[in-house]
Amino acid sequence: MRSRSRRLDEEKRKSLIDAAIEEIAANGIEGASYNRIIERSGLSKGVVYYYFENKESLYTTVLEEVEREFLSAVGMLKIPDEKEAFWEVCNDHYKKALQFAVTNLKIVNVARSFLDPSNGLFSCENQKGPVFESFRRAERWMTVVLRKGQELGALRSDAPPELLRSVVQAVGYTMDSWLFDRLLDESESVDLDGFVAFALDMFKRVLSP
Repeated sequence: MRSRSRRLDEEKRKSLIDAAIEEIAANGIEGASYNRIIERSGLSKGVVYYYFENKESLYTTVLEEVEREFLSAVGMLKIPDEKEAFWEVCNDHYKKALQFAVTNLKIVNVARSFLDPSNGLFSCENQKGPVFESFRRAERWMTVVLRKGQELGALRSDAPPELLRSVVQAVGYTMDSWLFDRLLDESESVDLDGFVAFALDMFKRVLSP
């Protein structure tokens, strides 16, 4: 009986997280409604507040779930030990990440909503809460990758890795937004391999010595 209760609790939790992903993907983080999330989940407010004391704690769990699904499907970028292999490894990882994104557009829309510079969520005062820890982990790992690339001689060394990371994030967000806007438009056709080749060429032009 005890194990059944635990299983039901997990089912309720999953229902709520799935409802939050649906709501944020459909309306963006600023347009998302906590009440609509509760309605979508089919749970009572009492149950929801048992699991999550506020909207921020729910959003933190949603982003952790997005991160878990991404890492489960794509994995971490494994930094090579040879300069010659650096861009090949980056190409393979980026292509795998985009393939995951293409088949999980709702999850992508959730991440994009949090990352959108226009919503003000990434101002200094708003980055301190636990809701952004998933993004901070990703940023720390990207900095490690860029620093290793500099040490290998594969990347330019005239700027600190933290600055290069900011450039990569800005360029990447712009290109990925262009791609996903077209993937969401059923009237558009996208050459994914061609886009990956273009994107990697763009990153090389910006980051190469």
